[in-house]
Amino acid sequence: MKRTNDLRFTFFGTPILIAWILLIALGASAKPESLYGSDIPALGRPLPVEPGFKPRSGAYYYKIDFNSVNVGTACISIDRENDLYKVHVQAQTIGMVDRVYSMRYQGDSLMETDPLSPVKSKMQQEVKSTEKITTISFQENGTIKATEKKTKHGGQAKYDVRQVQPERFTLDPFSASYLVRALDWKPGVEKVFAVYTGKNQYELRLRCDSRVTVEIAGEKRDAWVIVPRVANLDPIKQAQASKKKPASMKIYVSADELKDVLKIEASHTMGTFRVLLDRFDPADNQGKSVVAQAKAVATQGEDAASSESN
Repeated sequence: MKRTNDLRFTFFGTPILIAWILLIALGASAKPESLYGSDIPALGRPLPVEPGFKPRSGAYYYKIDFNSVNVGTACISIDRENDLYKVHVQAQTIGMVDRVYSMRYQGDSLMETDPLSPVKSKMQQEVKSTEKITTISFQENGTIKATEKKTKHGGQAKYDVRQVQPERFTLDPFSASYLVRALDWKPGVEKVFAVYTGKNQYELRLRCDSRVTVEIAGEKRDAWVIVPRVANLDPIKQAQASKKKPASMKIYVSADELKDVLKIEASHTMGTFRVLLDRFDPADNQGKSVVAQAKAVATQGEDAASSESN
């Protein structure tokens, strides 16, 4: 049982790597005096993204392993429609892990591209018989509204509505993950932003540590090593988090015009958790949306896994 609980914590808690490839380690520490400091962009101030960056439309497929054992798969797809980006994230456990502790995650997000700003996001998580759906909406007056729906064992749904009025420019996890790719990196560069997950507000610090060469899917690629640090903006929760040892995390972003997320590594006392790029499928020119393609492939994967287990 302890092994299962450890894996559950790693899969969803260490960095909620699923939601982020990309929801970056919500649990690390930061200095209290830096919270909501002047280095976080103010409301109405443009984000310092690289003007020429445009993510290619298509689907990125990832393999997820824990201590070198394959425990799951993930897919991130990107579509562009006029001035909006549509992002879809889907992840699931596989194999023996899936039989013992089945987990499913999917999320969708809409972002304006010029300037970069979140519009709406929806995250759905299923763990065994419990389903949780969180929707985050960004209002024109700066208010952020979140609605959480939780259903357990097929019973009556419970709703929780939250509303925040942030002092600084705030992103959702999806637009924050986009930002990791959109920034102009070089060793020593550090950027700071606020992120709202629908329940908590965080300060996110991204620092470029170095440039290295990594081998991904049989190909050697140059990559920026980005080290994230996250602190809860709630002083009480920050104090609680400071008593826990944070995960050591690195994000590898390709040092080229594509800026693909090649690999994510998170080391904790329980072991090492990795997300590795397996392949990229470009958008279907025949008109079928990337999101639809990604969902179809994921469904096929689930059917295959179900057949195998039977």
